[in-house]
Formats: sequence, structure tokens, C-alpha cells
Amino acid sequence: MVANSTVEAQSGSSGGAIVAIGNLGRIAAVPWKNEGGQTRELCVEPPDADFASFVWRASVADVGRDGVFSTFDGIARTIVLLEGGGFTMYSGEEQIHDLRECFAPYSFPGEAQVSVQLHGAPTLDFNLMIRRELADGELVAMTEQNSRRLTADTVLLYVAQGVACLSDAAGLQRQLRTGEFVQLRDAGLMPDLLCAAGAVVLAVHIRRKKPG
Repeated sequence: MVANSTVEAQSGSSGGAIVAIGNLGRIAAVPWKNEGGQTRELCVEPPDADFASFVWRASVADVGRDGVFSTFDGIARTIVLLEGGGFTMYSGEEQIHDLRECFAPYSFPGEAQVSVQLHGAPTLDFNLMIRRELADGELVAMTEQNSRRLTADTVLLYVAQGVACLSDAAGLQRQLRTGEFVQLRDAGLMPDLLCAAGAVVLAVHIRRKKPG
């Protein structure tokens, strides 16, 4: 479930696919695992899982100073710059990535000892974590050019910029704006995502692995 009591649970004709809708601005920030920054958790599966037991987790972090990322053994991580100057990522003395371009996902192992050096202004970034032994997946930036019917493995949408609309076969339309997010589940027929010009929606895809 979405990890905040202020989200709007869905029912009726949309209840098949749309589980809940929330807004980043209504989620309280909490310290990172290593207390080096703040984060706002959008969704965690299973509901109320802690750092040691989640299958996947999506959050938005504030990075206001140079520092070190928390480590997560067994976790595949993807980070996306939402706003701000970005930062250079290092593993030891080696530069591994320059997070400067907004809405461009970058993946790295959670076990890595990563430090960051800001380019200037504080940043806001989207983070996806997936426990590798239980699931795999990816984070895709969707725009007007690749708006389409969502696939069954789409579990979360986050509007990073602009306006988008979810439309289902029953004729229901739901407009979404920057900072809003939607949790989804496979309900047979998934809705269409329509992005307005200039809009960017981050789509989280998760595929559970079969035991054994």
C-alpha cells in the first residue's frame, strides 16, 4: 500500500486497477536510514515493511548537502533527478555517475558505498529499491510521445512534471498533476496513461519472482 494515511483509496469502476492516489506534499519527511538526509516514502510492499523486509519501495529524497548514501544489501536501486542542480556520485575515489539530467533514470547496486557531491543547489530525487531475490523491474520515464495503455506489471505512477490523465475502459478519467502518484494493481484491463505536452510520468514496473 501507499505508505501514508492521507492517500485517497479508490473504489467503484476504477477499483480494479487504481488502488490509491496520493500527493507528495502531504507526506511528512523522515530521516534516511543513515540520517544523512530526508525522504518521503510513497509506497512500500508489503505494506508497513521495514528496511529488512520490503520487496520494493519508492520514495522521494531531499539532498541538501554533500554526504554518503545509505547501503542496502541485496537491493537494486534506481535514482532519478526531479529538480535542483544534481550531484556527482562516487564510489571511493572513482566517479561512477553525474546525476545532472532531470528524469533520466540511473541504476546502481544498493551494496555500493556511494558518496555524492552537489553541483550547487539542493536536489529532489525519486528513488526505487527492489529486493533482487524476490523481484525485478525498472523505472521508465513516460512522456506525450510514449503515452499508452499501461502494462500489467505497472505498480506505481509518479507525475514528475506537468499534467497527465488516467483513462479506463469504463470511461473514467482521472487527472494527475506534478507531485501526485497512483498505486496500481493488475486487474485484467489496465488503464491508459495520457501525458500532456511537456509532462513526465515515472512508471514503476515490478515483476515478482516465483519461489524456487
